[in-house]
Amino acid sequence: MVLLWGLLLLCLSALHTQLRLPLAQASEQQRLSLDEVVKLKDLKGDGEVASAVPGALPDAKLSDTWEETYGHTSPFPTTPEGIKNDESPEDTARAGAGNCHGEEPAGEVLSSEEDEDNQSCDITWKKSQRLASGLMKFSIDLLREVQQENDRSNVILSPLSIALALSHLALGAANQTEKHLLEAIHLESVPCLHHLLSALRRRLAEATLSLASRVYLQKGLEVKEKFLEDSEKFYGAKPVSLSGSSEDDLEAINQWVKEATNGQIPTFLQQLPGNTVMLLLNAIHFHGFWRNKFDAAFTSPDIFHLDDDFVVSVEMMKAQRYSLSWFTLESHDVQVAKFPFKGNVSFVVIVPHQYSWNATHVLESFPYRQLCTLFPEEVPTTVKMPKMKLDYQLELSNILSQMGLQELFTNPNLQKISDESLFVSSIQHQSSLELKEDGVEGSAATSVVISRSLSAFNLDRPFLFIIFEEELGIPLFIGSVQNPNPNAAPQLKELRRSAAAKDDKGYPMPK
Repeated sequence: MVLLWGLLLLCLSALHTQLRLPLAQASEQQRLSLDEVVKLKDLKGDGEVASAVPGALPDAKLSDTWEETYGHTSPFPTTPEGIKNDESPEDTARAGAGNCHGEEPAGEVLSSEEDEDNQSCDITWKKSQRLASGLMKFSIDLLREVQQENDRSNVILSPLSIALALSHLALGAANQTEKHLLEAIHLESVPCLHHLLSALRRRLAEATLSLASRVYLQKGLEVKEKFLEDSEKFYGAKPVSLSGSSEDDLEAINQWVKEATNGQIPTFLQQLPGNTVMLLLNAIHFHGFWRNKFDAAFTSPDIFHLDDDFVVSVEMMKAQRYSLSWFTLESHDVQVAKFPFKGNVSFVVIVPHQYSWNATHVLESFPYRQLCTLFPEEVPTTVKMPKMKLDYQLELSNILSQMGLQELFTNPNLQKISDESLFVSSIQHQSSLELKEDGVEGSAATSVVISRSLSAFNLDRPFLFIIFEEELGIPLFIGSVQNPNPNAAPQLKELRRSAAAKDDKGYPMPK
């Protein structure tokens, strides 16, 4: 399944899982370089012929945009059952001529002109490719922003969960707010987006991935019926009323997430803001079983290289003759391996040779489009993989603001949800990943907390003032205030925060 691989496992491949493939011990070293002859189909575009050399972008002009470089394609160009193939012959050539097995995609072939004129919401191959391409770009953008804040820590994200939460929010957004939401997740050009995401959810649910959604509502909030109907229709999110007790609601929400993630995320939210009127929530659980399992008898302590100077002891899963497809991409100075699960899902690992590397830079220039063709036949290989369980949690408000969504947290247009003035007060994401001998288990949950907008104006920083006589507009006083308490000793902000100041009754002071 193309979309499952592109949306889930390529994101898993960016989790800093440092697979070490010992070159000296490998039964056969797989190398690809720009100088070696690799028989890939010539690519045609804009009247020019560019050789599809592994590890390089197509010759043509090193395009600035993803579509110019890769087109609307995903790593494994196959047409899943139930999806119409609307690729033209030219599209097929650009995609690498069929799927990994050299077969032409099945189904009716429409011309590009017919596709543009087709206003129906049928799920077509081209629409699916736009979805996969957009979500891959969103994944890289998201990872870039997260790593700027957490440069040295493990990062585990589910861009699918986050994108579903934001597209669900877009269902209730209007005008510029809706436009900016779809642009941030790179799905603004996908027609019938909510229909397509609904079909994607159903298709992924047929594999080893389970998805669940809910809408929690404050009693008395006047929500537009169409939003509730479309939430259930497209996202499977049934409305549930909040009890009004923060403690009870928090327990119920966390219990729902725990069950939806098979116990991998037992405590999702630590608190629920007091002014919460709506919560959009989704949860994802994936459990893939290796096609070739590791023998637990060979798992033993070993070292994991942090950098040139430091190592750490880990439980390492080991195999002497593991059937593995892998290669060295010399143009990027990385090793790439594919560990298939049972079914049409794979765990793809990218291992830079240098310790000083930036995951975003590696992923941005990586030749996803040619990946299917680049993987050679499996060969018996000596493999080490760390056995681990990692958890990751973050508040996404600052990160999404950096990605152009500042208005969500100030003054968004959510008029398709309610006529009341609403804003997003928090977007939480938590994920978990466990690698073990029989396979990989991963879970994620994302929540969008929506609150009523409360008018607030704080004179808590230097300001100017003018006192007017209003009928004639005569200024009576004018001035500027830099310090309203000049006799008090200034305090460092960090010390002030850590003091957690309280009033004489022990309640926190307003900030």
